[in-house]
Amino acid sequence: MSIKALIVDDEENSRKALLNMLQYYCKDIEVIGQAENIANAYELINMHKPDVVFLDIQMPGGNGFELLKKFKPIPFKVIFVTAFDHFALRAIKLSAVDYLLKPVSPKELIRAVSKLEKQMDVEDLFDKQMEALEDNMQPERQEKKIILNTSTTMHVIKINEVIRCEADENYTHVIKEDGKAVLVAKTLKEFDEMLSPFGFCRIHQSHLVNLSHVLTFEKSSGIVILTTKERIPVSSRRKEFFLSALQHYV
Repeated sequence: MSIKALIVDDEENSRKALLNMLQYYCKDIEVIGQAENIANAYELINMHKPDVVFLDIQMPGGNGFELLKKFKPIPFKVIFVTAFDHFALRAIKLSAVDYLLKPVSPKELIRAVSKLEKQMDVEDLFDKQMEALEDNMQPERQEKKIILNTSTTMHVIKINEVIRCEADENYTHVIKEDGKAVLVAKTLKEFDEMLSPFGFCRIHQSHLVNLSHVLTFEKSSGIVILTTKERIPVSSRRKEFFLSALQHYV
């Protein structure tokens, strides 16, 4: 299966490096063009109809998100390619959109392309991700969303509806307000990195809790009682961190 790709990046060296890696490591990817800015990218997309766009975020004259806003619905998949950007990267991770950090490593490129190949026939997947991403990119919006992908379903959930997360080896159970749990193939560490900026605290090797759902902390037993009446242990080595986080949160 040949996948037509467009590379959009204002840095010529970055475009060449990605092109070389794709040609060497990803034989199913056919690069049909390169663009150095939004206007050029828009023209090439309409001309060549790529299946996927490797899209830099920060470029002179506009960012990658402005390009995507020109298409409703978006008729191609996107893999963001970016230097580290706290705000944009946080929004991308929450929205479960794939990305590559510069300088791009062959291992991560192969992983991203392999994931892309599995999702090529899923029609509404990317549109839902981009809807969540657009919401998460608004600094003033309080209700951020997280996308949870399982083997059969995509769940779009408001972050404040997540009560807690519980580790299960390389998986995580995400427990919602309605009591239902979603099993996701991500580690608790990954969820900690995504959710800690939004009032979540790792209180135990196996538990990450939403501080807005903490009712009581029993100092004698080291137990947190949540709004769901669940009793979750706080490890001794995380106790001071948890108490500090709770005081700053309230």
